Amino acid sequence: MSAPPNASYLAAHRYDHDRVELATRAALAPLPIQRRDIAIVRDVWRYKLLATAQLQELWWPGRSQRAAQKRLTKLFQAALLERFRPVTRRGSYPWIYQLGPAGHKQLQNAGLIPARQRYERRDVYDYTYVLHDLHLNSWVLAYRRALKDALVDWEGETTIDPPPPARNSQLRLDDNWSVEALKAPRPRPLVPDAVLEIARTDRDGSRVFLIEYDRTIRVDKNYEKFRRYDAFLTWWWRHTPFADHGEPPWVLFICQDHQHRDKFLAAADHDLTGRLWHPSANPSQNHHTGRRRILFASEPDAHAHILEARRVPAYPPGHPHRRGAQAQSRGVRLPGPNRPEDARRGTQRPRMVA
Repeated sequence: MSAPPNASYLAAHRYDHDRVELATRAALAPLPIQRRDIAIVRDVWRYKLLATAQLQELWWPGRSQRAAQKRLTKLFQAALLERFRPVTRRGSYPWIYQLGPAGHKQLQNAGLIPARQRYERRDVYDYTYVLHDLHLNSWVLAYRRALKDALVDWEGETTIDPPPPARNSQLRLDDNWSVEALKAPRPRPLVPDAVLEIARTDRDGSRVFLIEYDRTIRVDKNYEKFRRYDAFLTWWWRHTPFADHGEPPWVLFICQDHQHRDKFLAAADHDLTGRLWHPSANPSQNHHTGRRRILFASEPDAHAHILEARRVPAYPPGHPHRRGAQAQSRGVRLPGPNRPEDARRGTQRPRMVA
């Protein structure tokens, strides 16, 4: 079982199956735009959708929700943002915001959106179509609360394209290293749902996490994704801007619960087969980069400040060194502080990613 749902998890999932009310404005209301307004609009654009409470946490921390509601309403009335909310039987749900036409124009003027990119209005009539983005952002904010100042940057959905020379053939690695056993060796684009940069506590620098949030609970829809990430982490990340960090990024799949996570672990165990090989390398050394750096976590855990994930066994099925403890999935601690109750109880948590 996953951690018991807490307030932030329940708030994100409260109206998962309701109809939608679209907000309308009688007329545009001109608004003197502040620097913070542009930053708010930029966040809504790059994270696709943000609920009132999520925007309050980002831009009005420690203030009442009323303070956030007043300014967000003005941004809506000026068409910088559009908004909608689920229809409920009792009371009303706070508005959920997305980019508006005037906001699109302001971001173009600021050079954040290409000048020729047209604004496309996204009318939402069924709440289920926006749950992926809302739940993803809720999870990131829960993790952000645990990380505090350690979260350096949070980007939304990002496309990672293979470099042109690598699209048709595998590039050579330095020092006579070669790549073997990939199920899908040819590089293919990747589109993680979010990219988090987290400061290191053991030394200078940061770690990068590519976040994949899954609501489908269908393992078969992720086979190709596992294989693409395996190729990326094994070799072609070196030919992308991620090489500036000096190490491959981490990939973190967010699953709905522990049962969902364990199904993904079992499937990934068969698909993450790539390895690095060198003539002088010790055969017992583990060079399965994908198996080491692709992690699986349960969504409710971060809301409960349980910063843990699991990864597949160190060696793929059939490997001569896969026996005993090496044949089991492994726990790993995500960057972030220990829980106070763990320290009081003397609980041993898994080692942090390294």
